[in-house]
Amino acid sequence: MLGTFVGKTIYKTLRLFRRSGSNLPGAVVLKLFPKYLTKIKYPENIIMVTGSSGKGSTTKLITEVLEKNNMTVCTNVEGSNLLNGITTAIIRSVKGKKLNKDALVLEVDERFIKIITKYIKPKYVLVNNITRDQPPRQGTFDIVFNEILKGLNKDIHLVVNGDDPILRKFSLFHKGNITYYGISKTKYSYDLMQDIKDYEYCPKCKTKLHYDYYHYGSIGSYECPKCSFKRDNIKYEITKVDYSKNIITINDEYKININNNILFNLYNTLAAYSISDILKIDSKIIINALEESKINNKIFDEFTVNKKNYTMLNCKAENNTTYNLNLIYAAMDKEKKTIVLGHKEISRRYKHFDLSWLYDINFELLKEANVDKVISTGPDAYDIATRIKYAGIDEKDIIILEKLDNIKEVIEKETKGNVYAILNFDYIEPFKNKIKEVEKK
Repeated sequence: MLGTFVGKTIYKTLRLFRRSGSNLPGAVVLKLFPKYLTKIKYPENIIMVTGSSGKGSTTKLITEVLEKNNMTVCTNVEGSNLLNGITTAIIRSVKGKKLNKDALVLEVDERFIKIITKYIKPKYVLVNNITRDQPPRQGTFDIVFNEILKGLNKDIHLVVNGDDPILRKFSLFHKGNITYYGISKTKYSYDLMQDIKDYEYCPKCKTKLHYDYYHYGSIGSYECPKCSFKRDNIKYEITKVDYSKNIITINDEYKININNNILFNLYNTLAAYSISDILKIDSKIIINALEESKINNKIFDEFTVNKKNYTMLNCKAENNTTYNLNLIYAAMDKEKKTIVLGHKEISRRYKHFDLSWLYDINFELLKEANVDKVISTGPDAYDIATRIKYAGIDEKDIIILEKLDNIKEVIEKETKGNVYAILNFDYIEPFKNKIKEVEKK
């Protein structure tokens, strides 16, 4: 097809100039050939992964399992998850009119899945979470739920986190198959709510939900005392978690050594296992691929500089869930610690400067977490510091740095213990470079 030739030519040209080329080829092709995506013959196995956060990591895990199973995969694992980026990923794998791969695995923005499914008909859609994310863009989680629902039809096999009552609501509307995965009660679960709770009332009869336990927020074991809405029919379940050995057990049988024991990584790993088993891939192959997978060091990284241990945690701005999970992870370390918080910009998609989401984050966790100092940095350093003060942290233990210029010196001279840097993606590399820079002689 002419569209494929145009797209491939643009992509190769951009790569010659060391540009990523993840969006422009698709944008040009769709402008010239609006029906391009409908003309392609796709493989039988089409998987779309969507949700508020963790889409990229889950897509990567699924892709690695399929490739370990000797399947060829077309994916947009680079993260361009809107229409243009997805079109570019497809252009790169098309030969003639055929997508020349065994499977198509796509990370799809939660607000765009209704658009993507007009052109590409997925066999499976995996929804890993819906949270209060990017409020100026997304509004409420109910709006996001309805946007995803618009992209579904009865032929789609839905795979969702059954621990989340927001996602369980799909059972009230989706006419096709639904498979649930989740984590059973472990010694790390909470009997009482520990952080911000997003969903309290049954979507079916509006009665307040009863919880047996929580993993975080509204995620856990819930049941409506008046109707049939509850956590049940969990087909794939993490039945045991051993954080000390980084081992999870699925369905009391399959043990997996995980590369990172932050709770959202457990859910990402379980989601990838679930969809892979549904595809009838041998469990040994699935486990092997998941154990060999390396987490992106832009999401999670650990290193030591001048005898100080640093843990880098990429935390999506405007998303209280990712913040809370990272805070819980840091709090699990009982040793003395310093917390670094900050971002360069709130969003690259719009020019809103709302910071109310900082008050949806359970920074109060830090009061009992053996924290020596909290460093707030970036353009909103004073706003972050104010929130930390309201959380009950003594003002003398809060350090404000508007810029990262002398962050290494401040940490080494004014703080004690391990360092947990919970930063937006735009500050991960700048922070790391400052800490690891070679001192001039």
